Amino acid sequence: MRLVDVVAGLAAGRICSVDMVEQVLAKIAAGNADLGAVWHLAEAEARMAARVSDARRASSAPLSELDGVPVGLKDNIDVAGWPMTNGLGTAWIAEADAWITARLRALGAIPIAKLAMHEAALGATSDNPHHGRVHNPIRHGFTPGGSSGGSAAAITAGWLPLTFGTDTMGSVRLPAAYCGCVGFKPARDVLPLDGVFPLAPSLDHLGPLTATVADVALAMRVITGGADRPLGRPLRLAVPKDMAGVAVDAEVLAAFEAAVSRLRTVAEVEEVDLGLNLAELRKAGLLIVVAEGADALAEMRARVPEALSSELTGFLDYGLKAAPEKVAARRAVLDAAGPALAAVLSIFDGVLLPTAPQTSFPFTQDAPANQADLAALANATGAAAITLPCPVGEGMLPIGLQIVGDVPFGALAELERALG
Repeated sequence: MRLVDVVAGLAAGRICSVDMVEQVLAKIAAGNADLGAVWHLAEAEARMAARVSDARRASSAPLSELDGVPVGLKDNIDVAGWPMTNGLGTAWIAEADAWITARLRALGAIPIAKLAMHEAALGATSDNPHHGRVHNPIRHGFTPGGSSGGSAAAITAGWLPLTFGTDTMGSVRLPAAYCGCVGFKPARDVLPLDGVFPLAPSLDHLGPLTATVADVALAMRVITGGADRPLGRPLRLAVPKDMAGVAVDAEVLAAFEAAVSRLRTVAEVEEVDLGLNLAELRKAGLLIVVAEGADALAEMRARVPEALSSELTGFLDYGLKAAPEKVAARRAVLDAAGPALAAVLSIFDGVLLPTAPQTSFPFTQDAPANQADLAALANATGAAAITLPCPVGEGMLPIGLQIVGDVPFGALAELERALG
C-alpha cells in the first residue's frame, strides 16, 4: 500500500477515509493472528476520525495531504488515552500525545494502531517474551527484525501506508531491510522525541517506514514543512573498500555489490577508506545503550520488576555495573565517528553500505551479535540514513541497501528506480 497512491486517491475523491479505515481494519482482523504486528487497534476512534476527515474534504478544507490517512505507531510512542507498554510486561494509559502523534493529528492523519516491538526497544528480533512474536510477512517463523518489527511488518503486509518506529542502533532500518520495505532515520532532532519512551537518549531517533522513497519524501515534507532541495549535479556516493571489520554474509555482499553496480549508472560511485572500524563502533554503542537504558528503565524496574524479562534485566545490570571510565572510553569511540564521517561527507553525498550483515533468520536461531554493525554509524553520528530493498532472486529473503548522509529525496528516488 503506497502512501502516495492513498494521498492521490483521497485528493481526487476516488477513495474516502472511511473506506480506507475499513480496509485497514479488515486486513488486520484477517491477518494479525498469524503476523502479530498489531497490539492495540482503535477501531471506534479511527472510524470517527475518518468520518470527520471525509467531511473536511467534502468542504474542500483538508488539513493537509495526509488528512484521512491511517497511520500505525510503535508501542513506545504515546497516544493519549491508549494503552502503552514499551514492549514490557505491563501497560499504562498515556496521558498525552507524543510530539509525532500530535503532529499527525494536526495534519488530519488518523492514528489507528499500536504496533509490536522488541522488549524495551533493546533487541532486533521482535520476539517479545510478554506479547509474543512478530513474524516476517515474507516468511512465517522468521524474524521481521527489530526493535520496530511491527512497524515494518505492517508495511510489507500491505496493512498501512505509513508507520513510525524508533531507531537507536538501527531499529527502523534493520526491520525494513529484513522485511523488504523502506525505513528512514532522519538526522538527529529532525523529529522530536517528546512522548517517546527513551532507551538511550543520546542515540534514539524517530523515523517513518513506508513502501517507497516517494512515500517517505511525502510524509517528511508534510510533517516537517520542509521542501526537498535539488542537487543540480550527479550524485556522489562512497563505498567502503572493505566492510571495516564486519563479517557480511556472502549472499548479502553479492546482492550489495550487484546493487552498487546498478547505481553506477545514475551516480558517481567511488571506493573509500572510512577510517572507522564499524564493528567496534557497534560494540561501543551497545554499552552506551545499556548504560543509558538502565537509567531510562530504572523507575519501571523499581515499580514493576516483574514487567522486565530476565534477559532485559541482565542487559541493564551490565550497564549499571560498567565502570565509568569504560563508558567514557566507549563514548569517545562514538564521538570520534562524527568527524570521520563528516570528512567523507565533505566530498561525497552519502555512504553506501548493506543495512544488515545478514538476512532475516528463523526464531529457532540465535540472533547474530553483529546485526547492528552496519547501522550504528548513523546513530553514533546523528546522520540521516535510509534503507532501500536490493534486487534479489526469486525465493530469496529481502536484503537492504543503506545510504548514510543527507541525500535529497529526489536523488534517493532515482537510486530506487535504478535498483528496479
